[in-house]
Amino acid sequence: MTVQTLEKKVRLPPFAEDNAIYTGLIRRYPPRPIETKQMHKDYSLLAGRLMALLEDELPASDRKGIERYLKVMIPLIRAFETEISPIGKAEPEDVLRFLMEQQELKEVDLAKELGGQPVVSYILNGKRRLTRDQIKRLSSRFHVSEASFYPSGV
Repeated sequence: MTVQTLEKKVRLPPFAEDNAIYTGLIRRYPPRPIETKQMHKDYSLLAGRLMALLEDELPASDRKGIERYLKVMIPLIRAFETEISPIGKAEPEDVLRFLMEQQELKEVDLAKELGGQPVVSYILNGKRRLTRDQIKRLSSRFHVSEASFYPSGV
């Protein structure tokens, strides 16, 4: 079936899209159900990089395009994660490690926010717990709920 045949059968005109960033992301990285670990890795990396861009000063239309794309992709990423390995409650250091991997961060990148590189290392190795202040800073940086960084059972 051709696209023209499909359009005739659907009997709807194409939806207008006026956001160039959103349209560009859709064309370059089309949303689709994630079926392999490699696809998951690629789309998760893309989502992490786009979220990092949202921390920068962006024109409102660029921000809107990125946010709209993430609203489409994040549920697809989560659906794959739930299907492959239903998640129990993760420990704070595992959550932090995961978020760091997604945004390609090293310990030194969080040193200023957490009180130095050795502190980051202690936290990631489970030798030190996150403080409330650190949790607030991490929650803000990664755009996740503070609850993500509290230990199981708290």
